[in-house]
Amino acid sequence: MFIVPLRKTKQMEEKTVDKHFKNLRWFLNWAINKGYCTELAIQRVKPKFKLVAKPVIFLTKDELLKLYRFEVPENGTKVKLRDINGEEYEKVVSNAGALAKTRDLFCFCAFTSLRYSDMAKLKRTDISDGILNITTKKTNDRLSIILNDYAKAILDKYKDERYIDNLALPVISNQKMNDYIKDICELCEFDEPITRVCFRGGEREEVLDMKWQVMGTHAARRTFICYALAEGIPPEVVMKFTGHSDYKAMKPYIDVSEDTKQEAMAVFNKGLNK
Repeated sequence: MFIVPLRKTKQMEEKTVDKHFKNLRWFLNWAINKGYCTELAIQRVKPKFKLVAKPVIFLTKDELLKLYRFEVPENGTKVKLRDINGEEYEKVVSNAGALAKTRDLFCFCAFTSLRYSDMAKLKRTDISDGILNITTKKTNDRLSIILNDYAKAILDKYKDERYIDNLALPVISNQKMNDYIKDICELCEFDEPITRVCFRGGEREEVLDMKWQVMGTHAARRTFICYALAEGIPPEVVMKFTGHSDYKAMKPYIDVSEDTKQEAMAVFNKGLNK
C-alpha cells in the first residue's frame, strides 16, 4: 500500500501522508482521463488520516508594529538571544539587506491582506489615488483595497527604485522569504511557545516550537484578518479586502489573541453587571 511506508518507514506526519496521497490520486485521475491507463483499485481507496487543525499563527498588534519599526543589525553583528529552555545563545546576522526587504514585504501584506503571490506581482499601475486594484492570482477575484498610512509608507520607501515589469516592490522568492521571516522574527524575539499536536506513524505527538520558528509569509494575511476582527471591523467588511467568498471560507484563518479574549469577556461581564 502506498501510504504504509510513508507512515512507518519515513515516519511522516499524517497531514504530509495525506498530501502525498491526494497528489497521487490527482495524477492517476489525470492519467486515466488522458487514456494512459485504466481505472486502478487505488482510485476507490479512501484511507482515514488522523488530522489535527494547526494553530493559526499571526502577529499581535504590538508584534507587528515592532517588526515594522525593527532596524536590522549590520551583517556580522552578534545578537544574544534565548532558546525555548531559556538558555542564552548567539546569532550572527547575515543577509541584512534581504532581511530588511522581507520585513517591509511581510508588513505590507499584513497591512493590506495580500497573499505573497499577489504582493509579488503588484505593479505601480495597480495603485491609484491611494487605492490598490488587483485581480488575485489564486481565486481571480477583483479587489479594491484602500491603502492605510503604513502600507503607503512602505510603497513610498521604494518609489524611486526600478524593478522589472514595473513592479511596485522588490521581489524575494516565497521560499527565501519564508526563511528570512523566521530569521527576522527570531531577532525580534518573538519567542512565545507554540504547541502543535500531530500524528506520526500512528502515534500522537506534541511539538513545541517558538513563534518565530513557525512563521511564514501567509502569517501576514492572517495578521490582517485577526487584527481587523479584533478591532471590531465586521467580517463582511474584512471579506471585501481579503476576497473570501463567505465567513466559512475565512474561518480557518481566524484566531484571536488572549488579550482580545480577555477584553471580550470584560465587555460580557460589564453587560451582566449593569
